[in-house]
Amino acid sequence: MRNRREVLKALGGLAFAGAGLAQMAQESPAVGERVPPRPIPWDTGQCAFCEMPIRTPEGQWRGRTFPRGFFEQTYAQIAFEKPRPAPHDPKQVVEALHFESIACMVNYAWVHGLRDGEGATFYVTDRGAYDPARPQESVRLVPARSATYYWGEKMMVVMNARLLAFASAKAAQEFAERHKAQHGRQRFYSFQTLWDLAPLPEMNLVALLARHAGLLGR
Repeated sequence: MRNRREVLKALGGLAFAGAGLAQMAQESPAVGERVPPRPIPWDTGQCAFCEMPIRTPEGQWRGRTFPRGFFEQTYAQIAFEKPRPAPHDPKQVVEALHFESIACMVNYAWVHGLRDGEGATFYVTDRGAYDPARPQESVRLVPARSATYYWGEKMMVVMNARLLAFASAKAAQEFAERHKAQHGRQRFYSFQTLWDLAPLPEMNLVALLARHAGLLGR
């Protein structure tokens, strides 16, 4: 039985990424200087990987209505030490990339060869400090490298990635206890584990990886 990496390789998922990407999952993220997080463009921001809005849309969006703050709870960011060309418009430069899913951030970094601690710092939203009644105001970014990640089999989050981040293992465990009945099987991960498992499963994963590698037109 093939594992996910073997399937992706058969589809060209590793061949297009280059030999360097094949090694990324086996190496620890560097712990370099921390770049401070950048302002979050809630009004105009889109996910750099899947292009969904980083703010929960009001009313219906693509035929669905989402609870208040649903997108914001999994917001993630890659902040750069030096500005670099924007992903979809090389004429512009950006100080950060914004993601509406933790998996989107990890998968984008996996495809494009970005590494935490090498001219960039990865950040995730601390779900333990998050208030869905004040979604944008309560987003507290913590370094991805030090967070604890919670996976719930039946948990619904954007892109069906089933991942949340917490500033501490204790907060993640308390959250898991409260939602054991609703979420089914549960797991805890470190950022290193997520890196080892990349690319992380989520909606449209193979198509998104292929598009970012230039195999599919936009």
